[in-house]
Amino acid sequence: MKKSKMIVDMLMTALMFILMGMHLTGQMWHEIAGTAMFVLFVVHHILNRAWIKAIPKGKYNTLRVVQMLLNASMLVCILLLMFSGMAMSGYVFKWLPLPLSTVTARKIHLITSHLAYLLMSLHIGIHFGMMIGRIGRRVLAMKKPWGGIIAWTSRVLALAAAVYGLLALFGRKFFSYIFGKMAFASYDYHESVLSFFLDYAAIMCLCIFIAHYVAKFLRPGLKRRLRGIAEWMAANKVKAVICTVLILAAVIGGTLYGISYIRRHYIPVEMSRTETIGKETVDMKGRKGIVISFTRVGNTNFDPNVDAVSGASLMEENGKLIGNAGLLGDMVQSITGFDRFEITVERKYSSSYGDTISEAREEQKSGYVPTFTGELPDLSKYDTVVLIFPLWWWTLPVPVKEYVKQADLSGKTIYTLVTHGGSGFGSAIEDIREITDATVSDKTLAVKDSDVVAAFPAVLEWIRSW
Repeated sequence: MKKSKMIVDMLMTALMFILMGMHLTGQMWHEIAGTAMFVLFVVHHILNRAWIKAIPKGKYNTLRVVQMLLNASMLVCILLLMFSGMAMSGYVFKWLPLPLSTVTARKIHLITSHLAYLLMSLHIGIHFGMMIGRIGRRVLAMKKPWGGIIAWTSRVLALAAAVYGLLALFGRKFFSYIFGKMAFASYDYHESVLSFFLDYAAIMCLCIFIAHYVAKFLRPGLKRRLRGIAEWMAANKVKAVICTVLILAAVIGGTLYGISYIRRHYIPVEMSRTETIGKETVDMKGRKGIVISFTRVGNTNFDPNVDAVSGASLMEENGKLIGNAGLLGDMVQSITGFDRFEITVERKYSSSYGDTISEAREEQKSGYVPTFTGELPDLSKYDTVVLIFPLWWWTLPVPVKEYVKQADLSGKTIYTLVTHGGSGFGSAIEDIREITDATVSDKTLAVKDSDVVAAFPAVLEWIRSW
């Protein structure tokens, strides 16, 4: 039985890593792995049925209460995770109609997947002492000084991994997902597989580190340990003051970092064109070009009180909304001196970003062909086209796709600039090549939404490389 439990737990842990990297497996294998994870979760509870039967029995100390709350939270997360995954399924459960919209299902899935990852890692941490107890006893039983050296080296490495995990936790925007601030999963398609899994392994190490030492602190005898700490502080006043100062410094530093993180990701981005767009230009050596962009501004019926946030492709300047792609288009025009055009369509998108991406998905599925507004430019006089747009559902928006299909771009060179929340180019470049006979340059640029206001140097270097 113990061997079976260990095998199931190891498989579940491996699947946790795989499921966090859907961009590495693709949607079909992601769904298969998710289904396998849920089956293993059920098997795990069957194998631990004795523990389940013991829930109403015995006394509940502090540690047992914490364990029960953690396990209950994890159970709710896994159930919501599976239900939302089934609602979005395009392969395994495609046949199963569920009363849940794609937008709502995706939001639930993003929240619960990241929360479940942390909860399962904490769950491992609480039982970590029992898992390594036999190994630890053997190490400490070794001849001096080797047992102590190995023990302390392990602790230092664990602390280093936990610190790295803390940085990765913020770098991977876990709290942005958990608090529902991310509408899509954010992936860096240029990142190595090793780097991706190292970050997630470090995050797991952080949770294990925290849960392991919390569990040690909360085990029976908590009051006695608290009295011991108070007595030690009274007997070692200097050391107690130093420890207190270090702890306060860590708390204050963490708070300041957290405020900076919140300001960067959750507060409206205020910008000034004169500060954002530099003065440098590039000699285009006789090229005749046009900068064509598509952004939500001009294509959306915004509510009067809409908030602009970096993750929603919007910024503000003196209370006026500006689209990320539009600002990048202005940067490119300023650098090159090319003409400028913005794609606008007759049917407008909703003010809510969540509703917009849902509408964008329906456009892709339904074969919708937009009606363009305004006078379309005569492209015959240009040899270079700079195409700028946000990545929607890992490809170009339908209005951009239809514009490229309808426009006569033969004999022209297209340079592509994409804004994204973390997914890079997705399949946009390949998709453009499939619908046009123009030359689509390999010299492309992807800019994260949150980095647009500071993107002028990157745009300048990109244009210089043409």
